[in-house]
Amino acid sequence: MKKIDLHTHTRRYSDCAFIKPQDLISRALEEGLHGLAITEHGMRWPDEEFALLYAQAKAHNLLLINGQEILTIDAHGRMEGEFLVFGIKRSLTGAYEAARLIEIVHREGGVVVAAHPYKLSRNGKMHYYGAGDSLYHLAVDAVELYHPDQNERARGKIEQVMAKRKIPSTGGSDAHVPARIGACFTIFERDVSSEEELLKEIRGGRIRGWAKGH
Repeated sequence: MKKIDLHTHTRRYSDCAFIKPQDLISRALEEGLHGLAITEHGMRWPDEEFALLYAQAKAHNLLLINGQEILTIDAHGRMEGEFLVFGIKRSLTGAYEAARLIEIVHREGGVVVAAHPYKLSRNGKMHYYGAGDSLYHLAVDAVELYHPDQNERARGKIEQVMAKRKIPSTGGSDAHVPARIGACFTIFERDVSSEEELLKEIRGGRIRGWAKGH
């Protein structure tokens, strides 16, 4: 069994984050995590730069995954939710509708996780800061069940989607500050030591979201 936080940010490439990349590693080790994914907003780390950080993490037997979090917008300029993308070798810059994003990621061999789908919006422009009930028809590979800003009611809605769609759950801290790292995480039933194995386990549904102290 492996515990991996699949949703984190650093101040290196996410302006809203306050985590130094090296602190991400040290904090993950303190929390007893076996791995974590960096999911910067709108981009993935450049390969050469990520390789250096990956090596630092590997020296401590910590798996580091180079992902990205993508904001989607519909044809009318309305937000359709944010999605965690893994297994894609380029940054998905530009504007995407949710269905189109998922289609591209799958075509290129990656997986898509719906991030905090029922997190309540604070801007008054939409009900949820996530995909919400669109999950019933979007072909995501998994859904973020455990997130610090999703309450029991939100998790109940997600569990209904999971039952209907037969898709697994993940957990992620969405950490922007060090103290939040590992607040939520994903349990992998099998050993995971590479990005390829992580993708395989997500597709196979051998994962589940969880939260610290739950």
